[in-house]
Amino acid sequence: MANAREAAEAEFKRFDTDGDGLLTADEIRKANDALGGQGASESEIEAFIASADSDGDGTIKLEEFVALVGHGRHESA
Repeated sequence: MANAREAAEAEFKRFDTDGDGLLTADEIRKANDALGGQGASESEIEAFIASADSDGDGTIKLEEFVALVGHGRHESA
């Protein structure tokens, strides 16, 4: 069974549709749209990006994503 980091890395790769190693707001929205009515609201997406984007560049790098999602912090964000 995959550990939390491996699971977070797999999710990151699934969301990173252009394979550039960065998650943009658009990629996160597209992943969210794929969930249909079960996804997050726009304000929740913005809050997720803000909480994960530790360097403030407007994108989420793998390490930022793993730091947030890989340790379960997103559950309380």
